Amino acid sequence: MAQGQSNRMQRSASGLLRLLRRPSLLCLLACLTACTVPRGPADGASIHVTEQASEAPSAPPPPPPAPAAAAPHAPATTAGRRPPFASPGSSAWSGTGGLLGNLGNLVGSIGSGGTLRSDNDAPPPGATHVTVYYATDRKYQSSSRNYGWQPNRVAPYLSYGSVVVSIPEKRAPGELPLPPWYAILASDNAQKYVLIKETTRLSRADFLAAVKARIRAAPERHAAFIYIHGYSNSFDDAARRTAQMAVDLDIGALPVFYSWPSKGTLAGYEFDENAAEWTQAHLQAFLADFAEHSSATDIYIIAHSMGNRPMTVALANLLEKRPELRPLFKQVVLAAPDINADIFREQIAPRFASLKLPATLYASANDKAIRASYSFADWDRIGDIRAPVVGIPGVELVDASAVIMNFMGHDYFASNRVLLTDIATMIKTGQRARNRGGLKGIPSQAPQYWAFP
Repeated sequence: MAQGQSNRMQRSASGLLRLLRRPSLLCLLACLTACTVPRGPADGASIHVTEQASEAPSAPPPPPPAPAAAAPHAPATTAGRRPPFASPGSSAWSGTGGLLGNLGNLVGSIGSGGTLRSDNDAPPPGATHVTVYYATDRKYQSSSRNYGWQPNRVAPYLSYGSVVVSIPEKRAPGELPLPPWYAILASDNAQKYVLIKETTRLSRADFLAAVKARIRAAPERHAAFIYIHGYSNSFDDAARRTAQMAVDLDIGALPVFYSWPSKGTLAGYEFDENAAEWTQAHLQAFLADFAEHSSATDIYIIAHSMGNRPMTVALANLLEKRPELRPLFKQVVLAAPDINADIFREQIAPRFASLKLPATLYASANDKAIRASYSFADWDRIGDIRAPVVGIPGVELVDASAVIMNFMGHDYFASNRVLLTDIATMIKTGQRARNRGGLKGIPSQAPQYWAFP
């Protein structure tokens, strides 16, 4: 009897602790609004989804089995049409160069449904179309004809394809204007908003064939950049951000994004932490496959926020196992990484240093989302700058606190012209921080880290 009462008291105390922890989580979620791109429902109304599979696709190297099992879902249907390429008037991967908006995120990510139409025509005046390629271990939702937040627990886990994104030409670098939720009538204004126009599902074989053809056709160099998004991002968020960066960076590299199953909601932080851990093996398999079969000789990695967790481990594991692939990875950008600071310094940075990976970490003292993550975890995050600042051997640390940011200060890597210029210069020239204009070493005689003046 006493033992039963003790167990009940322990369960009650545990429940109380979880209840008391919930307000802290909600505060974190409210602060992390900037981790996700504000999205309106009308954007999805213009999506046109086509599906294609190769007649005899070759299977990728299977990653380790997922920790959980689920009933298999139906394979993609086939259509005998090649993936849509950019029109002659647009570039393959470069271009002409609110709180209310996030209310929907509180209850869930809405799939891209609505009226379907063909968007294979040339972009309208005042807009350019950007084709970005993707790999994802999200589960495809037939009802919404889009990738949802659920993990795809069925081997081989990864799905592939391309997305055509319309970008307004009259837009300042870093801006990602989206239709507000109330703009029902004007939501398809391509001159004003970033819109997803078409999504094409591809088999692995067709994905690699398309990527290889586009990279080999590049006039200057065979390059690609791979973007790994952060917490509270939907599949569509990642596609839009990748296209925007492709236009604003203008680095002549094929834009590719890897989308892990973030829940895409403010209330999904704990789920996303587990998803980021679960996706690591799949990301590692994708990076190996892409490096080996895409024909890219220059690969650039840009990871944001929580997306740095699977990226850093996956990349280190891959290159330690396959050192012959190391010369392909030219630069690694860790933007506002939401990673335990001690784990990064003690376990990740030494591995990057041993691999001699050119890695740059951007952090800021004004990143409210990272500060909220610290408050929730009660552990410093490496994406936060706190005095005294200590350098990270093997990784170039850049303090971005001085640049102008939005209220949350978390997406500065892609929304601020200064940061975009620094990243583009690094990628185009290969220069390290010491030789890039606009940065100062601190201390000046023997810099431990770098900062924007």
